[in-house]
Amino acid sequence: MEWTTFGWSGITVEIPVDWELSGLSGDEKSGYLRLDDSEMPRLELKWSEAKRKKPDLQGVLDEYFKLVRKNYKRKDAHLHIQRDVKLIKDEQFFEGREVVFFSWKGEYRASGVIFHCQTCKRITIVQVMGHLKENIRATTIQILESIQDHPTGQATLWSAYQLNVEVPRRYRLDKHKLLSGYLLFSFVDGSRRVSIERYGIADVVLKEHDLESWFRSKYAKAIRGYGFSIESSSDDSDERLALIGEQTRLIDHVPMAPALMIDKVMRRKTFAANLWRCYRSNRIYVVQAIAKRDAAKTASEIAASIPCH
Repeated sequence: MEWTTFGWSGITVEIPVDWELSGLSGDEKSGYLRLDDSEMPRLELKWSEAKRKKPDLQGVLDEYFKLVRKNYKRKDAHLHIQRDVKLIKDEQFFEGREVVFFSWKGEYRASGVIFHCQTCKRITIVQVMGHLKENIRATTIQILESIQDHPTGQATLWSAYQLNVEVPRRYRLDKHKLLSGYLLFSFVDGSRRVSIERYGIADVVLKEHDLESWFRSKYAKAIRGYGFSIESSSDDSDERLALIGEQTRLIDHVPMAPALMIDKVMRRKTFAANLWRCYRSNRIYVVQAIAKRDAAKTASEIAASIPCH
């Protein structure tokens, strides 16, 4: 079985590569997501901020199992639930956490854990599901042992439909679109903005344009008001463009010395974009950053974190 790392809202977990996002709600403070394979729901994640220093995990589980009963109870049988089952023995899993393991049987069978992290103050529930006669213990243990509920580095991993991208932790998810032929993640940090987009079927999108003319037409509104330079490169795998620009102003026609004085007080916005056509995956990726400084570095680092084939 081939595995990959999935990330969302600061949570990361190792999953089989054929499990995909099928349900999503909430935000970074409180939310829910579900991953399915071609047959059935396989993993559910639920997270929230703890309201008390020592939350009642059993009480939180009571509320969670109300939803499980509603969604996964067999029509001809009761839902059978067990708590405080033994799943993981590795002591590292328990460090800095209050932990309760559980299992249940209904329409499917599942094993999971609820834990409260003393570092990020989150309550996280994760459960792995299988068919009633399916042995999911080894898969469950591997998944549960891998889960992290907050980033340990300077970036947060975000994943959807084979797109994995690392974004600096200071940025907050503003909006997203997850469609079959188009993905968008948009982030904000004060006045700074970052967006990551992926377009499917590049040879159709670029049927009547080259990459640069397509970008200029598609993003005419985004680049309006900026003067920028373009660098291009290509090889057997990708065709790439990097754009770096500064906001144009009326003071551009002012003599040099006064203009520099104004720029020191009112720093210009900078715009940067890294875009490329990946020949192997037949997709187009566009990473944009707007900030008063380091936009080019931010766009470049985010683009470099994306494996496109």
